Amino acid sequence: MVDSTKDRIRRQAEASDQLSTREWPHANQLRSLTRIAAAALRIKPPLYLRSIFGSLPSWAPPHRRFSEYNILNPWQPVTTLRFISDITLPALPTTAPNWARTVFPPVVDRRLWRPTQFFRQPDEYGGVSTFPDERWFFINGIMTNADLARINAAYLAHLFHRPLTVVQNATDSVFVDLFECAIGKGFKNDPDSDDRKTMTEPAWRATTAILEAINAPETKRVVVIAHSQGTIITANVLRAVAKALRSELVGRLRPRWHAFTKRLMGGVQTEVDKLVRDNLAHSLAQLTKDGLREALSRLAKLEVYTFANCADRMCYVHPSLEIPYMEHFANERDIVARLGVLSPFRGHGTESEAPIAIDGPTFVQRGAWGHLLNDHYLTPIDDYLYPGSRRYRREEDPYPTVGDGPPESRLYRYFHGKRPEDLPAPSIERVARRTGGDDTAN
Repeated sequence: MVDSTKDRIRRQAEASDQLSTREWPHANQLRSLTRIAAAALRIKPPLYLRSIFGSLPSWAPPHRRFSEYNILNPWQPVTTLRFISDITLPALPTTAPNWARTVFPPVVDRRLWRPTQFFRQPDEYGGVSTFPDERWFFINGIMTNADLARINAAYLAHLFHRPLTVVQNATDSVFVDLFECAIGKGFKNDPDSDDRKTMTEPAWRATTAILEAINAPETKRVVVIAHSQGTIITANVLRAVAKALRSELVGRLRPRWHAFTKRLMGGVQTEVDKLVRDNLAHSLAQLTKDGLREALSRLAKLEVYTFANCADRMCYVHPSLEIPYMEHFANERDIVARLGVLSPFRGHGTESEAPIAIDGPTFVQRGAWGHLLNDHYLTPIDDYLYPGSRRYRREEDPYPTVGDGPPESRLYRYFHGKRPEDLPAPSIERVARRTGGDDTAN
């Protein structure tokens, strides 16, 4: 019995070596980020505002129904002023501490502290329970307050006829948002280190929500759509899951709540933060409690679709099985995409040259400007898949694949309530063959 137990531990350790936990020890993260940013800025012609906001004529009304520019509406002054205030006045990306909730009124707390929030976006027809065996998440980018996140989520619900859970990565002003991107991209991206807090606040909240959906037995598919800064958050979610699997499976037959989450979320101070920490610990334990095979079977439910991916690395949790499924969309002249998925450093050079590794097929709109999710990414797809008036009709796929990818995006097959075929499941035999035998804890 003892020998059998030792053999099972050894097989688990060997299996965990196949998980995506490749080291990424930049000697100088600041220098690496600077080099990546400098390469992105070498866009030709150097029209940086156009790279983010699209061509100048598109800024003027009238705008299409789901355009982000509708947030600046003189007939909705409260919404407009709230957006301008949120993107200009700095705030802290965390829950208000207990003392602040006692001293200040709620309106002050909401202004000074802006934690990640969750809200449910109904489908195109107002339903929140359609497709009960699917869970869809949307993680937004920078300069996105709750009002703008609702515009993004409404368009996604319109396109795919699914309700969504919005992980609203609250804007803390444009300058704080950019700082958060740099931290999440180049520094807090190794969630099992001994740092005081090794993930940004939106990342560990998103990890908990996504893991709970994956662990639910009634859920067959979990779809995550991420844009801009949301791709950095999503990349770190995948990194945290891979690290957790490795941490739990090496030398452990029965995973338990352990110090991983204390390192991951060290320094939490509010009751809300402590509750999220405990929920994350429980979700990680649930994922790994039945061994690597079952964990991989659950993770195979996950599909990740990114727009303007600016992460340094977004890798498969299990590279040889290509789990989870991932796709990436980019506009050729989107300067944010040039920080990640379109960076000249992607897949080239040595670690000292700040390489970028992003797994999964990439679809690029050649010659396209603009970074806004609805205006510059989703609208061209909408016009191609559901051609309306002759003015907007697209006869050709705006996002052809680059390299050795599929001829067309799998995401298209969810359009207007459709459902693509199931992805090849990691069968017990296939997982056993790739992971070195029986790794299940009995």
